[in-house]
Amino acid sequence: MASEKEIFVTKQYIPVGQPISQNDHTVIYHVKCMAEPGHPDGILKMYRKKNIKSLYEQLQRLDYSGWPHIYCVRYFDESTLVVEERLNGHTLAELIDQNRARHQPFTEAEAVQIMEKVCEALEPLLSANPPIIHHDLKPSNIFVTATGRVKLLDFVPGQPHKKNPITTIFNIIGAIFHEMLTNKKPKNDRCTYTGKYEPVIRRCLDKNPTNQYTSITEIQEDIDYAKIHGTDDAESRKIQIPYTLTYPFQGFLLCFEWTLFAFFYLKNSLPTASLFCIALIINALFFFIRRHIFLGEKSAWLSPAQRFGPVLVLAALFTGIYFLLRLFIV
Repeated sequence: MASEKEIFVTKQYIPVGQPISQNDHTVIYHVKCMAEPGHPDGILKMYRKKNIKSLYEQLQRLDYSGWPHIYCVRYFDESTLVVEERLNGHTLAELIDQNRARHQPFTEAEAVQIMEKVCEALEPLLSANPPIIHHDLKPSNIFVTATGRVKLLDFVPGQPHKKNPITTIFNIIGAIFHEMLTNKKPKNDRCTYTGKYEPVIRRCLDKNPTNQYTSITEIQEDIDYAKIHGTDDAESRKIQIPYTLTYPFQGFLLCFEWTLFAFFYLKNSLPTASLFCIALIINALFFFIRRHIFLGEKSAWLSPAQRFGPVLVLAALFTGIYFLLRLFIV
């Protein structure tokens, strides 16, 4: 007579093909859910040497839309087997990587839409008695479906932390929000984003207990307030660039050095021309590198016109100066 486990994997939730992924702790299969109405496709996750059946049964009873629908939970041979609905879309980590490759972060509207849904998914968990803590909240465990819904993945308990786990969740929310808006993780919990949601992120990242959020509802309220009363996205992107890093200031110096180079070059004084050419190259590189570093630290993302337009103007000035000197000298 077939055992319950054999029936489970050969009759009820049948693996299709090789594992999607596996490591020492988890094996994930694509399965056909023959025990469910309509025989939908599903995902079978086997957590080795972990008894987290009660956790997933609690999530199954809640059956909230903030995580994949759970079809079945079983515990066999010291491993927990969880069968969930199969989702179509991308993890937030994949979306951030795509944006990073394009050098373009989420817009404020896009980022806040996802963050609001993350908070909505967390609210019933943290409001439960006792609270259900997602111990591995990160972009790769946040899934954005093809229809724009947001779901939390992998509620596997981690190692206990000395810190308040709920406060840690709020810190992570701030870090994820920051990364979506800047394509960068906050270093040492320091917010480099400047925009309407900056106060929310700073408070999420704050380590001072008197300044920290005490509930997910407070974060939601502050996000709603910032949406209405914060500055618009264009205003938030304005950055006070030091005058020494502006094109008018440095452009004047570079044009002056170019004029000296062109003058001595046209006079066939090549040693002197070479010195001014070297000085011009060094100053230009120093300027562009310092400007790039500054804009990166401020998480400023310029359009192609803003980035390359001044360079083209500078090149046109160089060309005009050269031909003007050539006209008078030759």
